[in-house]
Amino acid sequence: VFPFHFWTPDVYQGSSNETAGLIASLPKIGAVAILVRFVSLAAPGDPTIVTFMAVLAGASMFYGNLVALMQDDLKRLLGFSGIAHAGYALLGFVAMDGDGYSAAMYYIFAYALMVIACFVPICRISRDGANVPMGELAGLHRRSPMLAITLGVGVFALAGIPPFAGFTGKLALLKAALNQGHLLLVIVAVVNTVIAIYYYLAIARETFFRDPEGRPNVAVDAATRALCVALIAGIVALGILPEPILAAIRSSL
Repeated sequence: VFPFHFWTPDVYQGSSNETAGLIASLPKIGAVAILVRFVSLAAPGDPTIVTFMAVLAGASMFYGNLVALMQDDLKRLLGFSGIAHAGYALLGFVAMDGDGYSAAMYYIFAYALMVIACFVPICRISRDGANVPMGELAGLHRRSPMLAITLGVGVFALAGIPPFAGFTGKLALLKAALNQGHLLLVIVAVVNTVIAIYYYLAIARETFFRDPEGRPNVAVDAATRALCVALIAGIVALGILPEPILAAIRSSL
C-alpha cells in the first residue's frame, strides 16, 4: 500500500477539495490497519521487513517534507506532508511489536483528525471549488476566527507541537522504535519534524499574522462550526489522554 503514496499529491491537486480531504484521511486508517495485519504475521524482528520499513520510512519523511517546503498550493502541500506522516507511522512497523503497531494505529487515527481540521477551512475558503494557494489564508483570523483556530490547531498538531495529538503520537512512535534499538531512524524522524515545522508555521503566519488585504469574510454555518469544535476537542483530547485509546488498540491487535 505505502509505496504508492508518493503519487498522492497529484491526486489531491486534481480532486475537488472535499474529495481530497476524504482521500487524505479515512483511507489511510484502513491502509495502516491492513499493513498491521500483514506485518504482524512475520517473525518478530525479521531483518528483511525491518530494513524495508526503515528505508521506506526515511525516504517518505525526507521526500515528503523537503518537497512540501516548495509548495504554494495548500492541497499539494498537505499531499506531500501526508507522505512524510506515512513515514512517521512506519516507525511503528520498524519496531515490529505490539507497542509499535498500536502507536502506528493511534498516530494515523490522530492524523486523520488533524488533516480534516486543515481541509475544512480550505473547503470554506475556496471560491467555486478552486484550489487554495497559501496567500488566500491571509488574515483568516479576522475573516473567520473559528476557521482560523481550527486550521491553527490542525497545523500545530501536524507539526508535533504539544499538547496536541500529533506530539503524543510522534512520541509514542519514537519510543517504540527507540526501545527496539533504532536510534538512527529516530534521529531521522526528529530532524524531519524540525524541517516540517517551517512550512506549518508558514501556514500559521498567513492565517494569524497577515492583513486580509481586502479579502472577504468567510461565512461559517452551524454544522461547520460544530464540526470545527468536534475536531479541535478530539485533537486536544487525544493529545492529553492517549492511554485509553492506545489500550483499546492494543487489546484489539
